Amino acid sequence: GGRLLLGAAFALGGGAGLYLAARQRLREHSAAELPAGRLQLTLYQYKTCPFCSKVRAFLDYHGLPYEIVEVNPIMRKEIKFSSYRKVPILLANAGSPLQLNDSSVIISAIKTYLVSKRNSLEEIVSFYPPMKTVTEQGKEVFEYGNKYWLMLDEKETKRVYPVKEVRVEEMKWRKWADDWLVHLISPNVYRTPREALASFDYIVREGKFGTVEGFFAKYMGAVAMFFVSKRLKKRHHLQDDVREDLYEAVNEWVKAIGKHRLFMGGNQPNLADLAVYGVLRVMEGLEAFDDMMVHTKIQPWYQRMEEVIQRAEA
Repeated sequence: GGRLLLGAAFALGGGAGLYLAARQRLREHSAAELPAGRLQLTLYQYKTCPFCSKVRAFLDYHGLPYEIVEVNPIMRKEIKFSSYRKVPILLANAGSPLQLNDSSVIISAIKTYLVSKRNSLEEIVSFYPPMKTVTEQGKEVFEYGNKYWLMLDEKETKRVYPVKEVRVEEMKWRKWADDWLVHLISPNVYRTPREALASFDYIVREGKFGTVEGFFAKYMGAVAMFFVSKRLKKRHHLQDDVREDLYEAVNEWVKAIGKHRLFMGGNQPNLADLAVYGVLRVMEGLEAFDDMMVHTKIQPWYQRMEEVIQRAEA
């Protein structure tokens, strides 16, 4: 029960969140079974991790097929092959196998690969070098240089970003999604004991738990995450009512898009649209999500995002 509780507490990327234990086993494919040159992708994830959700939104929108391996956040044996112990991890094979880490690096590297035919995926990934840094708490972590950049030549850049300001805007809001928006999720879905219990009720309902495991996950997990959310609230200097921070954030996003664009990318989503949508949708089905829809102006944009991704998947 204690290990399950700890796993649940850190299942949502960035420190805390929901835990969905259902697994989708990786189906084995040989290179011969796929068309020549096909990009083979396997995503190792937690279902409700906003960073993983960002990657899925990007892959779905671009119509890229991929396999999913649901990682157990307690044991994490599904990623024991990797020295990188976080999710998402994307295994990509475009002629040779390659591991990509960090959601924003994954998105930038794959997007660069789709746009540019000049470089191999392996070479593109080398443009995003990991750099070891030390946090204020003295913990060693890896950051990735250039992770919001697409590595394109001048001609390709003009095709994707006809105006320089478009590229700057996209990078700014992708970073905003990682540095601010994602940290509003856990404090909001675990804001009150009732909401924390409802969140874990959803987890148990959707996950594959035994009777005892389900009991610990629902009741002990809800209590633990309620207190974890208070620590996160303090760490990120949120308001007494964390809903207000969520409302302000999404309204700021809507204001940045403006009244004359369907998406920040114009008539179609760009990488910032996909990042923000990916982060927000992990709250679907919870009170925080419903409140956000009622008390902010996000709903029209969010519904457009749902529709365009559904069309791409179809």
